[in-house]
Amino acid sequence: PVLYMMLAMVVLYAPWMGRGYVNLEYPFSMAARALSDSRYAGQIDTYFANQANPLGYSFVLAIIYKIFGYHDWFWLAKLPSLCGALMILISGWILTRDRWQSRRSLFYFWSSLIILNPLFSAFATSSTADVLHIGLLMLAIAIAYENRSTGWARTLIAALIFGLAIITKYIPIYFGLAFIAIAFLDISEMKRNPKLIRRDIAIYLLGAGVILFAYISWLWVKYSVFISYGLGPGKPNFFDLPKFLITFSKYLVFLGICCGPFPIFIIAKRFQVQKRQILGLLSFFVAILVGAYISRIQVDEMDFGGGFTFGVNALRGIQTVGFVVGLAVVLVLIESVRSSDRLSRVLFFGVLPSLIMISFTLPTQRYIMLVIPGALILIIDGSSVLSAKLRNLTLGLTALGFAAVSLLGMSYLRAQGNASENMAVWMEQNRVIDQSSAPSIGVHAGQHFYGITSSEIKYEVIQTSLEGEKLIKERILHREAMNVLGKITRVYVLRELPKVP
Repeated sequence: PVLYMMLAMVVLYAPWMGRGYVNLEYPFSMAARALSDSRYAGQIDTYFANQANPLGYSFVLAIIYKIFGYHDWFWLAKLPSLCGALMILISGWILTRDRWQSRRSLFYFWSSLIILNPLFSAFATSSTADVLHIGLLMLAIAIAYENRSTGWARTLIAALIFGLAIITKYIPIYFGLAFIAIAFLDISEMKRNPKLIRRDIAIYLLGAGVILFAYISWLWVKYSVFISYGLGPGKPNFFDLPKFLITFSKYLVFLGICCGPFPIFIIAKRFQVQKRQILGLLSFFVAILVGAYISRIQVDEMDFGGGFTFGVNALRGIQTVGFVVGLAVVLVLIESVRSSDRLSRVLFFGVLPSLIMISFTLPTQRYIMLVIPGALILIIDGSSVLSAKLRNLTLGLTALGFAAVSLLGMSYLRAQGNASENMAVWMEQNRVIDQSSAPSIGVHAGQHFYGITSSEIKYEVIQTSLEGEKLIKERILHREAMNVLGKITRVYVLRELPKVP
């Protein structure tokens, strides 16, 4: 089954791998080029100026550039992300192959909800560090969990992979309690030897800690950067409780959206007893009111991007439903830790602390991907209380909904990336790039603007609609349209600057 789903992932993601860069993907590729070839060492400054992430992704990409030689192939820079997504599927198979052995359909559903998830489809085909660290983390969890002997080799391998996940993106460190839970919880019902517990905990701490310390030391010695240039806006703030509550609520919104309505049916089963029905209805009503209030609040990157043309009320409705489902997911997580099942408890001690900790940091829906694979395993496990027909219908419809949203979102990203790239290439070929201001495409095709100094700005790139383009009175040198599923949603226009009288 895992080979089938991996093949399905590659087939579905392949058409999007060659699109142009969007949303600051290019610094990862530039850093990799600097790491793989000393002649381009200065390009790494672009990375530190734009990214707060560690250099782990660029390290992996630098190895690929060393093997293949540097090529300006977009798909090549995105291979580490695709590999990270494949690691997630492999890890999920390792963790569930025994427990879902008689119900293989559950693994297919779980894999489908990962593959078709709009966030994973977007970032697994992106040259950023948003998926590779999850794949490494899940692989480390799977290896540590599968350790059936008293030896230390698997424990050390898991610890080292966990360390690699941390230097790819720092937030996997929030999942650390899952490894502590693995050390304490034996495969059998017998109590673990305290010496083995202490040894495994020491290996997890030292293995990952040595890699992190070595990276931070190298970063400081080589570039005089301590951890990151982006510590200011992105560092955790444990004292701003109101902001934490809002951010946590927003993460629940996107967690609920990424899990679909399935958790609602699981929790509803708990309130079928007549004495609990009034409490259940009251709780559901209160959750809707709170969700409606949360949907009115705009927080940093907690939105749906520019590719979805739904009205404000529709988006608020989606967020309200997402919040209600997110609360249901938390209740499912709490029930999982009450069970005696080892995997449920291990995943609980990874998912819930991570959900809490990311709420103290920069609010961005990308971070919620860290907990989605583990949360979906627990949710699908909890489906045993439902009938097979209801379970399969709900999961199937959720997967179809994800597929539709992913198609729209990926079409938007491809149109945006290709239009920006084509505009930048045209400007280079016609030798006007050093005379142009282009902030609207610089965030996407910024690699073309590296090292360019402008003595005089004569032109500018603006983004507008078809109607807005008709109102432009200045001379237009070039245009690139964003065609999303047959509809032009935006036009990048290179126009001559108005002459100052």
